[in-house]
Order: sequence, then structure tokens, then C-alpha cells
Amino acid sequence: MDFRTIAVLGGGAGARALAADLALQGCAVRMWDLPQFFTALTCLQQEPTLTATGVIQGQAALELVSGNLEMVVRDADFICVVTQALAHAQIAEALAPIVTADQCILVNPGSSGGALEFARVLHDRTAAKPVIAETSTLTHTCRIVSNREVLIRMRVGLVKMAALPASSTERVLGSLRSLLPGLRPARDVLETMLCNGNPIIHPTVMLLNTGTVERSGGRWQFYEEGFTPSVAAVVETLDAERIALGRALGLELLPEPEMSYRQGYSTHTDYLRAYRDGPGFQGLGGPDAMSHRYITEDVACALVTLLELGQVCGVPMPVAAAIAQLASTVSERDYVREARRGLRSLGLADLTPEQMLRFVQQGQCD
Repeated sequence: MDFRTIAVLGGGAGARALAADLALQGCAVRMWDLPQFFTALTCLQQEPTLTATGVIQGQAALELVSGNLEMVVRDADFICVVTQALAHAQIAEALAPIVTADQCILVNPGSSGGALEFARVLHDRTAAKPVIAETSTLTHTCRIVSNREVLIRMRVGLVKMAALPASSTERVLGSLRSLLPGLRPARDVLETMLCNGNPIIHPTVMLLNTGTVERSGGRWQFYEEGFTPSVAAVVETLDAERIALGRALGLELLPEPEMSYRQGYSTHTDYLRAYRDGPGFQGLGGPDAMSHRYITEDVACALVTLLELGQVCGVPMPVAAAIAQLASTVSERDYVREARRGLRSLGLADLTPEQMLRFVQQGQCD
């Protein structure tokens, strides 16, 4: 695989950072977003140039910015989906009649099951079987400065990546490693799913700081102020459940603070100082409402997934269940019952742990 023509699907900070980074490395980059979000990219249609500032700097000339998905994807070597998890199924449906078997799709980040959800949607709608991969976390830490400028604070130093099936991981990684040097191979997409720290950290901090969220008007710092010794203790206990789930699937997962240290976010490896004092977590601000994606995405599309996987693997997850219940109460909806990204939506329903492992590693469970 030689990825030189790249379609970036998404219009948020992560999509812009990736597009700018790859364009400045000489790739032909095209951008598209879903119709309901595309207005944020219209300013780039006539003059398709992004300004990158921060650790990556320059004027990134894009080949094309269009609301026509077929034009953006046609003959692209590599399709990178950089959106919230809630958009993955809709984008997969839009790609189904267009994507070809010789293309590669990377869901960046996978947000605990993005590759599996893409595979399930495409399986139901097209005979084409492109390689699908996902990352455990976003490859760049970034913020939109203006319609034409993106601040790239960091290329994340350790990003787990796996393809579906896992036998394709090294082939994909070999083509991407020079472009995105932080990528490291994961055993399979179950590992990338369990290396997503967002459902462990975000909902816990939100729920234990609900008063601050609702009173602050967004004038607070999520990590510096949201992490206290008691909050850190809950995060640590929840993380222990994630690690136990990994062990049941034959994985030895790093504790989240250790992962943050290796990624370059933090200079500490304990659950309080890693987040409260970590340089990569400073100055990010905080949400002003509990309807934020830290709840609506990280519970609905990730924590619930871990709970269902825990049930199949026989791993008790009482703290995860409590967080999901509190989030449901605050949101006045039942995230567990909805199972927005439950095992059925990922094509893993009714499989034993052993069958799941065969499926993600070989592409079939029998």
C-alpha cells in the first residue's frame, strides 16, 4: 500500500489537523463532511488552504474540499474518518455504494468499536471488502483557531492501531508509519477498543463535577480543576475494571496514566497528577452543559460497549455500571437499554469471547 492520495472525512479540529499535517508532508488531501456539518468547511472550498500552527506549521494546500463524497473518495488510496462516534454509521452508509475493495479506511479515533461498526454496515450494504482499521485515540491534540487555522498542540506519541482482520495490521501500518510516526500495532481491534481512555475519564469527571459544569458557563478547566484526589480515586477504580476486562481477553493493558505518559500528555503516572498537572492536559477548558459529548458519546458509544463486553466475559464492572446509570439519570435517557454501540451494532452479538477473538483476528468466528 502507498498512501499518497488521502480523503479526510470530517470537519472538526482532528480532521483539519490530520489534513494539514498530511498535506504539508506532500500528500494530495481532499476533505468532506456530512451535509449537516459541511457549512464549517465551505470557506475552504474556494481557497482550499489550511494554516497550521503549533508543533506543525505551514500553509497546507488541499487538493479538494467538496460536499460530494464520490468526488472526494474516487481513486483515493486512503480514507480517514475523523469524526465523533455518533457519525460513524451514517458515514459508513454513505460510503457503501462508493468504496472499493482496494481502498483502506482508517477510523481515527475508533472510539471503542469504529472499525467493527464500519465493517458491519458495509457488510450489509456492499460486496466490496476494503481493509478497515482504527486507532485507539486521535493522532493529534488540536484546536480550531479560525475557519482557516488549526492549532496542533501535539502529535500523540503512542497511538495503538489495528486492522480488521488483524492479519492486515502490519500492511496498513507499514504505509502509515512514515506519515504518522506515533502509530503502534495493537493485537486487534479489541485492544484498540480497550485502549480508549475517554469512557474512563470523561464521564467520571463530568458527573463528579456536575455542579461546576452547570454553574460555570464553561469557565473552568476540565483537568486542572476537575481532578481532585477523590475524583482520581474513582477514575483509578474504573480503570482497574477496564484492565481486568482486557486480561479476560488475553490483553495486558497499560493503566491510563501510564498511557498518557507514553503519549506525551503527562510527566506523571499516578491518577491525580497525571491529569491535574500533565502539560498536555492544561488549558483545555471545560463543558458548560451535561449534554456534552463527554457523556453523550463516551457513555453511549464506549462505556456501554465495555459493560456488554464485561457481561460476556464474566468480568464484574460495578463502577462502570454506576457511571452509566448516573449518566442516564442526568440525561433522562437509558444509555444501557439504548445500546447505541452495543455488541449487536458491532456484529459481535451472541458470540463467545473465543469466537470474538477469532472474528477480529481472522475475519470469521467459525
